[in-house]
Amino acid sequence: MVRIAPLLVLVLVLTTIILSWKAFHPAALTLADQVEIATSVLKRARTDRSVVYDPALNWSILPKVKNSRQRKVLFLAKFLPLIAEQNERILLQRHTAETVPMGSAEYNALTNSYRLNSGASRKALLDRVDRIPESLALAQAAIESGWGTSRFAQLGHAYFGERTYDKSIPGMAPLKAKGFTVKKFNSTAASIRSFMLTINSHRAYKGFRRQRAKLRLQNRLASGQELAPYLQAYSEIGSAYTDRILITIKANRLDDFDGIQHVDH
Repeated sequence: MVRIAPLLVLVLVLTTIILSWKAFHPAALTLADQVEIATSVLKRARTDRSVVYDPALNWSILPKVKNSRQRKVLFLAKFLPLIAEQNERILLQRHTAETVPMGSAEYNALTNSYRLNSGASRKALLDRVDRIPESLALAQAAIESGWGTSRFAQLGHAYFGERTYDKSIPGMAPLKAKGFTVKKFNSTAASIRSFMLTINSHRAYKGFRRQRAKLRLQNRLASGQELAPYLQAYSEIGSAYTDRILITIKANRLDDFDGIQHVDH
């Protein structure tokens, strides 16, 4: 019988413990490890048209990265699965809106959650319950948070710069402006969900929703580049803001991700 030296046994045991600990503690991975994993996530997304959330990227605050390319890779690999997951949730809600009887408890719950009065028409509801192009959400998150480096993003998971004038809503005060706060959240997913609800319900983006519904009637997948011009009201700089969105989408090939499928594993 082959005998294994005690020292070798100890090494094998310690190696197994370290690998297992790293698997459940993403922060233990080196920056190079995380960038490699993030690159793989994005490569799969572009080739297979599907994306999965990798627990190795389960940081709550973007790691401090000096290299802009690495920072963008980490940011996109973290956000893309979360955005795709939220879009999946919205499309499930849309199916409910299409199938349940008007006036039912489920129907009324949806109209209320999308800030419509009870008894709203099915068309009015369906105009609101629809996906936000992944490229658009990614570009806006990148612009509004400085690719995850802004004070609002770092301290309050506020990636979309959503303003609020309601003092009862948790927010962070800007350093150079007064009269409003920027909504803060307890997670990245909550920030994305709030942003999507704002686009899908606020009167300022009625034109956005109208154009999206028009594209759906034509059996066309709404892209970020097509809908960006309808978001001038999102920023005080107006059309220059939509130009920034388009530049960000094109420069980072974010349109590759529109309509991507979210998978659990």
